[in-house]
Amino acid sequence: MLYIDFEAGSKAYKLRLNTRNTVQLEKQLGWNPISIFGAGDTIPTITQMVSILHAALQPYHANIGLNDAYEIFDNW
Repeated sequence: MLYIDFEAGSKAYKLRLNTRNTVQLEKQLGWNPISIFGAGDTIPTITQMVSILHAALQPYHANIGLNDAYEIFDNW
């Protein structure tokens, strides 16, 4: 399974957006989260970035909740 290594503070995480999490994000955000990598003409909000981080953590770190994702983002 493909993933991206992500370090925040002194901890390392594996990030992966699978189909299930991408569909959940689409419903939550109202747009396809993969489009964040588009033309660069917009900047995502912190809320959107933390939501994407939280979803990408779930395949390998399912015990990490949304509040934990805020803390990880702060450490990054």
